Amino acid sequence: MRRLALLCLVVVSGLAFAATAQGKLTFGISDQQAVTFTNPKYKALHLKVARYIAPYDVMTNADQLGRMDAWLKAAKADHQKILLSFEHSRTSGKEAKMPSISEYTKQMKAVKAAYNSYVSDISPWNEVNVCQKHGRTEGQPTKICKNPKVAAQIYKAGKKVWTHKKIVVLDFLDGKSPTSAIAYVKGFKKAAKPSSSAIWGLHNYSDTNRYSDKVQRTKKLLKTIGKGQIWLTETGGQVTLGGRTVAAGAPLAAKALGCMFYIAREYKQITRVYIYSFNGTPENVGLNFDSGLVAADGVTERPGYAIVKARKSIKCKK
Repeated sequence: MRRLALLCLVVVSGLAFAATAQGKLTFGISDQQAVTFTNPKYKALHLKVARYIAPYDVMTNADQLGRMDAWLKAAKADHQKILLSFEHSRTSGKEAKMPSISEYTKQMKAVKAAYNSYVSDISPWNEVNVCQKHGRTEGQPTKICKNPKVAAQIYKAGKKVWTHKKIVVLDFLDGKSPTSAIAYVKGFKKAAKPSSSAIWGLHNYSDTNRYSDKVQRTKKLLKTIGKGQIWLTETGGQVTLGGRTVAAGAPLAAKALGCMFYIAREYKQITRVYIYSFNGTPENVGLNFDSGLVAADGVTERPGYAIVKARKSIKCKK
């Protein structure tokens, strides 16, 4: 009887451990609009981690500060665990200029003084390996996008300021070919020497939107990273990119979101996923990128919304 009771205890303990391990994968949103958190359609998704991207000098730009302040307050009121990510300045004329480490540190201290209680996690610099080009400012200054040593300096500076927070050591994009991203990660590792328990932020748009069952960029990049925890800090299904129309893109974006869930569940290293984004992009803002789960009206559900609501995996095959 004692042996039977012990056997039952072992089985139950094993089941409990399996359930705990499976529960480690957390899904959330990366989104720039405060209205997201009061939208009933967002609440119905039951996502409890959220990411916001701010310019590093947000405290000196009244417009950007107002947007971030509203977003942080709305996210906190909705009990979201907040990841705050920084990038280039959005002040006209300064977008391509990389700050010195002392200036970056000064700006981080200012944000911390005002918003430390709102933030749980920090990404010192967003999508470091994507450069600005053709006069557009969606990417990062050349000094950091071409030099992983600069990214390492920014990471170390951010870590010193944001004590007692989880820090994403590197936040980067996979790319159509992962070769350059792999080289960037290797250069960063050599310069920064992150610990084996570090958190890495990967944007695996290329894998999810190309349904990559053959190239497997995510797998190659995880192998390059080695030990560490992976957060997909930006991922999802692209409704509009490179001129593709919304009508054609929405079903493809839904398929990509299913692939996203499939990839996230394939690798134990991946523990958190931030879907970009909840709200669609208005047609008149001049951006050639839209990955919203709902249209810009905040009401119309796209096919991907149901995929996210169901947390539905779709095997990544073309």
